[in-house]
Amino acid sequence: MNFTVLSHAIHSSFIPVCYSVNVRANVQEAGRVEVRIERVVRDDFAEMITLADMTLPDRMNLHELKKYMELFPELIFKATYNGQLIGFSCAGIDMYQTTGWLLFSNVSKEFQGQGIGKRLIETRLQALRQFPTLRTVQVTVSETNASSIRALSAYGFRLAHAEQDYYGPGKHRNLMELSILPVVQPTAASSSWEEKVHTQI
Repeated sequence: MNFTVLSHAIHSSFIPVCYSVNVRANVQEAGRVEVRIERVVRDDFAEMITLADMTLPDRMNLHELKKYMELFPELIFKATYNGQLIGFSCAGIDMYQTTGWLLFSNVSKEFQGQGIGKRLIETRLQALRQFPTLRTVQVTVSETNASSIRALSAYGFRLAHAEQDYYGPGKHRNLMELSILPVVQPTAASSSWEEKVHTQI
């Protein structure tokens, strides 16, 4: 599953993310295939470039990947099979920590169609939801990429609008958006009320 690299989103409103998130390594067995999803480390860089050259040759390059690694080190995840890198993906968040982005996702061709792309969506959403001020998550996807659109729709993403010539003449993209409900924190009054009731019981 290949999403569009959203290089247009990397501008001054994005900041390096140092927010620590607790994303557990996720292991799935499908027949004989056991895939692990976890956060990348710098030692993965060479393998990521090799995979990007095979799966995203016209959309990902060394400069782009280095930029994402510097900006969002806590929001880049990999999929591995028997220790081999078979996919990776990245999310980002703006400087106000209200708008998150699913920036790109790619899976080695021989492992596509096994739900790995969906798990990379889920993992990034889980990481982004750790930001309490997050309100929306956005992603661009090719209007002809039916499988990615279905996967994103399954997680609640809806079409916001179409961007004509987003990456140049004829390279249109759909902008999809997911609304995030704010986390309701108990007020001091409600907390004291609960404590009082608990004491009386």
